[in-house]
Amino acid sequence: MTLRQRHLWIAIVTTLGVWGLYGWRLVEHIRLGDLARSGFAGKMGGLFLLGLVLIVVAEGVLTLIARLLPHPDTREGAAERKASLQASHISLMALIGLVTLTAAVLFVLGWIGQPVMSHLLVAVTPANLLVLIANGLMACIVVSELIRFSMTLALLRARR
Repeated sequence: MTLRQRHLWIAIVTTLGVWGLYGWRLVEHIRLGDLARSGFAGKMGGLFLLGLVLIVVAEGVLTLIARLLPHPDTREGAAERKASLQASHISLMALIGLVTLTAAVLFVLGWIGQPVMSHLLVAVTPANLLVLIANGLMACIVVSELIRFSMTLALLRARR
């Protein structure tokens, strides 16, 4: 396995682990009714920052370990660059689609207006609703990155 492939696997595992745990905690807070309480935004903001720190530390340490293990070639060849570029294009298209879908859902909710929003605001404070929207956008980015990592791996294997 090349260093590039090891790094992609590290990125997949850490992304799934950290953001999966974050998503699980988000769902738990929602299930416990924290959306109607004022401390929800602060709790999720702290967890978000912790998630960012965990991603940086975990990927950094695991990449350092992967670099120390023997690997056949340290140079990135044309095949790796081409696979990475193609995967990035696919990831970008997925991100555009996910953000467009999120915007469309928000637009429809705004268009429908008062009947939906009045019921929603009984269970959610306006600030916490913004936190949920931000988490939806972050989920779009995480899914897009997982697509990029996975597609790069798949394209690298297809070229060998």
